[in-house]
Amino acid sequence: MKVDFIIVGQGIAGTSFAFELLKNNKTFVLVDKFSTHTASRVALGVYNPLILKWFTKAWDIDNQLDYFYIFYNQLNHFLGDNLFSDIGIYKFLKNPYDQNNWLTKQSSSCRYQYMSKDLCSINNQGLLNQNPYGLVKSAGKVNVQLLLNLFRDYCINKNLLLDTKLDYNKLKINSNSIRFEGIEANKIIFCQGYAGIDNPYFNNLNFKPTKGEILTIYSKDLKLDKIIHSGFLFTPIGNDHYSIGATYDWKDMTINPNVEAKTKLIDGLNSILQTEFTIINHQVGIRPSTFDRRPFVDVHKKYNNLYILNGLGTRGIILAPYLSKLLINSIYKNGTINNEISINR
Repeated sequence: MKVDFIIVGQGIAGTSFAFELLKNNKTFVLVDKFSTHTASRVALGVYNPLILKWFTKAWDIDNQLDYFYIFYNQLNHFLGDNLFSDIGIYKFLKNPYDQNNWLTKQSSSCRYQYMSKDLCSINNQGLLNQNPYGLVKSAGKVNVQLLLNLFRDYCINKNLLLDTKLDYNKLKINSNSIRFEGIEANKIIFCQGYAGIDNPYFNNLNFKPTKGEILTIYSKDLKLDKIIHSGFLFTPIGNDHYSIGATYDWKDMTINPNVEAKTKLIDGLNSILQTEFTIINHQVGIRPSTFDRRPFVDVHKKYNNLYILNGLGTRGIILAPYLSKLLINSIYKNGTINNEISINR
């Protein structure tokens, strides 16, 4: 089988890159051993344009959001389902300082389109606090699990996926082709997330992986349809189920749930809810973060047919489509890669 690209990894990065290839009439095979512990599989799927701790805009967010809506509407049509809900995020403002800070930051010309002009409330008896909220606009939730499952099913049906772990010893690289398990490709891209730390071809990059944990709960009386940020993100996921997360741990890189993290999340739930809930699940994922909080999007220094798309951290939902487009433009349309995301920075 001969294709344009072998894509290693079918998280949000690999899936986004694969869909961009399809749109550009390029062929691919995905190499991905299914696991429930990847960052993409555990992700809450919440996207927003702000750093909520400081009420500042995320890096290059205007360009990323412009393409975000184009990409996911196209993906909705392609997969035949509604994958995202642009419902906003309600940022809990716990005291007058936070409330005044919100109103001051909102008046800025570079942020006003993402922050509600007025403070608002949520009328729900299951919530403990009735303090004001600020509404973050151009924000919401992508159903990441549905997205990944539907795209994986498409690839399986088209014989475009190998459900196997990449064995680097079986990867044969020369100047004009890549071979792996009977597949011949012009190029290969590594979209491996945390697993990319062990990639021998890109082993000198400054990753700073972060363990994140979330809880899924059931609460039949809450009936909340809004995403709340109050230290943690609390989001409805359907059928009276909700998720809260995620924690940050830069030391423990095991996939074992941590009791301390669970306690923090339960404390977070108790700080916003005054209705009964039952914990259904406790999940762990390792985010592929970097020291400077910028992704790695580039071609290998020695092999011009090896590429990387990794290091998306906590913002992969928004970053992956935009970065995939940039990289494909650089490969096929003489586009350029910003030095901020180059592996040579």
